[in-house]
Parts: sequence; C-alpha cells; structure tokens
Amino acid sequence: MVVALVLFALVAQVLPAWSKVSGTKNARDYATYHYAVQEAFSGGDPYVKRALSRRARDEGTRKSVHPYFYPPPFLLLMLWAVPLTLEQSYKLFFLMNQAALLGVLWCMRRWFAPSAAVLAFVAATLSPVADSAKMGQANLLVLLLAVVGLWRLRGGVLSIAAMSKMSPALYLVWWAVQRRWKPVLMAILGAILLSVAALPLVDLRVQMKFYTEILPGFSSGQYHGLTVPITLPANHSIPDLYNQLWPGETNHILSPIAQRAASLTTLSLLGVLAVLSRRSRDPIGQANIAGAFTSLLIVTPVYAYEHHLALVLLPAVALGAAIENGRLPRWSLPLLGLSYFCVAWPLLWLRVVQKALPDAAHWWLQECKFFGVVMIGLFCIIAAIRSPRN
Repeated sequence: MVVALVLFALVAQVLPAWSKVSGTKNARDYATYHYAVQEAFSGGDPYVKRALSRRARDEGTRKSVHPYFYPPPFLLLMLWAVPLTLEQSYKLFFLMNQAALLGVLWCMRRWFAPSAAVLAFVAATLSPVADSAKMGQANLLVLLLAVVGLWRLRGGVLSIAAMSKMSPALYLVWWAVQRRWKPVLMAILGAILLSVAALPLVDLRVQMKFYTEILPGFSSGQYHGLTVPITLPANHSIPDLYNQLWPGETNHILSPIAQRAASLTTLSLLGVLAVLSRRSRDPIGQANIAGAFTSLLIVTPVYAYEHHLALVLLPAVALGAAIENGRLPRWSLPLLGLSYFCVAWPLLWLRVVQKALPDAAHWWLQECKFFGVVMIGLFCIIAAIRSPRN
C-alpha cells in the first residue's frame, strides 16, 4: 500500500517533468555542473565561467552557462558525467533525482514513521520537487544526504551534503546545542577529507580561490558573476526583502544596510532556533526540529529560487506526522494548510492569478512562498516543543 501510493504520487509529478527534460537540449541549470566537471577533469579551473561557456559553444549546446560556485568536493559526485554528452548526463541526472526522492521518502518513513498518505500527498503536491529535477538541480540529492545524516547521526554523511551545497552546515548548530559532539567532529573531519580527496581534480590554489574569493561574496549577492538579479520575483529570501527596502547599486549586489540587516536577522533567528531546539525529542520531534532548520536555511541565502523549495519536503512530511499524532493545536491547521499551499502550488499558477488580481495583491502573491516557508518553520518549532523528550 505504501509503495503503491508513493509511486502514484511520483508519477503525478515525474511524467510532466520528464516531458520537459526530454524535450530540451540545453539542460537548463544542470549545464553548469556538467561543464564544470568536464573542465576540472581536463585540468582547468571550473570556477572560470568563460571556460565553461566555451565548452558549451564548442559542443553547440548553448551560448553560455551560469558560473559554477559550489564547493570543490561536489565535483567528485559528478565524475560519472565526464564520458557523457550534456543531453545524456542531464537525463540521467533527472533519473538520479527521482531515485533520491524515493530515498528521502523511504528514510523519512523509517525515521519518524509518517503514514503513506502523508508521504504520497506531499510527493504529489509539492511542485518545487519536480521543478528542481526539471532544472537539473542537486537539491534532492543533497536532501537525501542530509536526511540520512540527521536520522542516523552520521556526521560524515552530512559533510557530503554540506560540501555539495554549503547551507546544510547549518544543521551542525543543532547538533552542537544538543551536545552531539561526535557527529559534529565527524562532519568537520569529513569536510577536510573530502577537500583532500578533491585535490587531484581541483588543486589547492583553486580550492583556496573558492574559500577566499567566491564564498565570501555570497553574503552580498556576488555569486561569482551570476547574472540573475536579486530582484527576480521568484526569489524567496530574507535578503531579497531587505533589498526591496534598501536597494543596492545594482540588481546583483545588496546595499550595505540590506546586507547588515539580513545578517542580523539570520543570526537572530538561528539563535532563537538554537535555544528552542536544545532539548532532544522523540523521532517526530527531532524531525520537526530538522524541519525548522531546513526552513531557515532555505530563506537565509541571498538567492532562494523555486527549486530550493524542494527542501520543504522534509518539514512538510514532519508536520504531517505531527498532525497525525496530535502534536499541533487544532486552530493552527487551517493556517498551516494555507502556508503549505502557498509553497506547494506551481509558480506558473501563481503568475496567472497575479495577473488576474488588482495590483494591490501582486506583492503579497509574489512573496507568498517566502511567508509560507517561514510559517512552516514556525509550525515545526511548535510541533517539536509539543513532542516528548528523549
């Protein structure tokens, strides 16, 4: 029954997404991963955007690609793509994303026992899950690693997630306040070993370039020359809100006051969450703490696109399990349902509704996914507090 429901839910999203994947040759965002590992494997610098775009033009796939700004060890996970064409590896990566999604659902089932109905409902209705796979993003693969690490308290596994995309390192704060020092130390050791393992692919000079030049720019919006503006309507982040209040000199850099306000807000929220999560809870409570941290790590970077909201899979299922076990007050359920809908509905639907409504409603619709993620994180905290201690 569980398998049947989940497979039905996946088909509801996978088939439409696959039709778009199989119908394009430019591989969307995935092209950055593909050409970065090709460049690194050939002895080049994967952080030189011109080199990646030159490879794309030489192959006749596209005129340019987005810059690569992920940690060096992530390229170790992409070595399988070296002998493949862009089109071949893009399609295979889509299938890997679906396998990762199944893995996340299975791990959550084992971790805190949500019902098959909850798993199927979230898998079928959370549209950013399909969007992430369609764009060729690694969010589902990173989420699988994070869920395994959090469930089994495996710092080494979590380090792979953090060295693929930096934001999962935020979970270490949770482990630290609960005094789980062994997985924290293993995560730190894992990050070091992964960096060493990546040296034959990305030498020390290039790795230092990432940590000293590229990574520090993330807080200001300088994502290594990314040309997508911070003001993109589909950007669901705290820094974007401050950028709307205090715009920077360009659409790609936060003003100093917006940067300071975003940093202060992030640190304040992280501090509050750390205090509220210092007690160890039962599996459902622990999953909801993880869901609260996940919601926070989604909205705190300068860029939080639609595909990043695929990570809401964890807090949404955790809240579903909390509802099934009476961990949330009845008054909260309608508001939680509205919050989930704001995150889950397709961005295309949102834009259609936005055009049909008066201008006064446009901003609220534009930011509804941001507010939805924040409210989901808040409800995760409530569910965790109402869960028994271990």
